[in-house]
Amino acid sequence: MKVRYILFLCMVCVFRIRAAEKPNIILLMADDISAREFSFYGSDSCTGGEWAQTPVLDRLAHEGCFLNTVWASTVCMPTRAMLMSGRYAHLTKWWYNGEMGRNEKNGNYAVPESSPLTLGQLAKQAGYRSIWVGKTHVTTGDNHAQFGFDESVFSPGERKVRGTSPEHFQNVKDPSFWNHDSFYWWPEMQLVNHPDEEPWVKTGISDFGPDLEMEYIFDFIERSKEEEQPFFVYHASHLGHNAIDMADPEFELTWPGTPVITWDADTQSYSRAVPKITPNGPVNTVTTTYRKENITPNKLKHHVEYLDYQVWQYITKLEAMGELENTVFFFFSDNGTYGWKASVLRQRGVHVPMVIYAPGQPKRVTGAQDIISDLTDILPTVAEIMGLPLPTQEEYELNGKSLWPYLTQQQTTHRDWIYAYRGNKQMVRGQELMRDGKGNWWDTRTIPPDLDAFPVITDFETLSTKQQREKELIEQALRRFAREDIGGPNSFHATPSIKLSEKQIEKMRKNEASLEASLKASGES
Repeated sequence: MKVRYILFLCMVCVFRIRAAEKPNIILLMADDISAREFSFYGSDSCTGGEWAQTPVLDRLAHEGCFLNTVWASTVCMPTRAMLMSGRYAHLTKWWYNGEMGRNEKNGNYAVPESSPLTLGQLAKQAGYRSIWVGKTHVTTGDNHAQFGFDESVFSPGERKVRGTSPEHFQNVKDPSFWNHDSFYWWPEMQLVNHPDEEPWVKTGISDFGPDLEMEYIFDFIERSKEEEQPFFVYHASHLGHNAIDMADPEFELTWPGTPVITWDADTQSYSRAVPKITPNGPVNTVTTTYRKENITPNKLKHHVEYLDYQVWQYITKLEAMGELENTVFFFFSDNGTYGWKASVLRQRGVHVPMVIYAPGQPKRVTGAQDIISDLTDILPTVAEIMGLPLPTQEEYELNGKSLWPYLTQQQTTHRDWIYAYRGNKQMVRGQELMRDGKGNWWDTRTIPPDLDAFPVITDFETLSTKQQREKELIEQALRRFAREDIGGPNSFHATPSIKLSEKQIEKMRKNEASLEASLKASGES
């Protein structure tokens, strides 16, 4: 199998087309944000009951398109494995956060080891310059080079080197004040294969990680343009994920405020205020209080709006560079919002947004698209856009299917079913029928007002002919991908993915306990 794969990679060069003919590709993935948080999905409820204003994504969703039903996995790590590989956990061996299979050397499976055809490797073989920016959470320490990206900007840095930047401890009387996992205010930023020789970016408490990420992305695409090479950007944003707020360190988990932004409807543009955080007491100690200027309250709503601001930055930059018509832009998320994240009830933990904007592509679909898709579809879609032929299923199994024929109106349908999981709990959905991770069956022929309250099915004699067929397909998928410990064919041995310190273990336990408490409150434990 490995020999065949190597031969496949060698043969790719035969099929390459000129770089100038290839569209650029940008994947922007939000963190922990459900589809229902975006008004264009039409839900009558959202987290906190306060809607975010997203004028740019609203426009892109209708001038481009958005998919009504896209599934991720229920939590971060298995989603990022399926995105990077185009494969489900029976192949990647990444079933849940901290639940990975063991390889032949009795170590934890790395995704490029179990699934060597990653997004970065695709870009490399297709002649693209590629960059991976933001969150990792799919590596096993410092193996990021195996993913194939030309450059990376990680925030925070890879776990094996995290917290080693001396810049963060200058003038800090109590180093325990600074959190090594910081990725919003006062972030830790690690550069990999960047023209700057220094691997660390010096930051201060008023520096906002998502802003720095955009600066490095724009520098990258400008250099790619100068070198006349198409670019591939995988931007794994942290926006949407709750965290410790470095300006309010007494809060254990919150959605730290963002810089204040203002939308001008007349000019169709954003402006951003300059944030400033200053100490109001002893400098940089645990007891320090802070005065924050031009920063929003700590709410998810403002994270969603800041993502809209960054999408506006992307579109404005591409337009100024003359690359907008030659770029395909994807926006999606890795799992549901905190409170629904990790849930296996109905599709709460897995239903994520998906907006695709490709203004230069002819015959593209527009507006709401009533098809079903999951994030394994991204890799084969990217491959087709890049003009890269994929191996056959016999040579190398992929679970995703390219969306490109549907998006460009070459096909009128896409997939018959989609799949997700949390550990050994399986979820499968067709167009009209869904089986959740609790073993419940739901009628999905119509979209409920809250995108959640599907009618439960108790009498299978009432199923339509199409639903009966979908039930057969769903049951086949459940058997095919079932883990060994629930009677399936796929080997699995639970093990921690990394060795954690006692402090890190305690933090993880607190976070998991909080998550479990939220699920129990809604009867989903």
